[in-house]
Amino acid sequence: MKAIKCLFISVLAIFFISCGDTNYCYLVEEHYPIYGTTVTRQTEVWATANELDAIIAEMKTALEAAGVPSDLIKITYKKNHHSEEDCWTTKPSE
Repeated sequence: MKAIKCLFISVLAIFFISCGDTNYCYLVEEHYPIYGTTVTRQTEVWATANELDAIIAEMKTALEAAGVPSDLIKITYKKNHHSEEDCWTTKPSE
């Protein structure tokens, strides 16, 4: 239940963050251990820099809710040159 509340708050935060920034396509990578192996998951998101911060916070909250210790979670991102049409628009919560 706590994870659902955190996720809901994160999603609400996305809607209340200023949308004045320019949207870009970002490649976001999550790195976390499972059973002694490091898992890397990539997601592309079309977002402003402020929205990207909220998306990364949501990803980290979801991993923590799944039992991954916060100090073992590494989330990196880089801007790529994809257009909005070429950028995946799937967010981690979808």
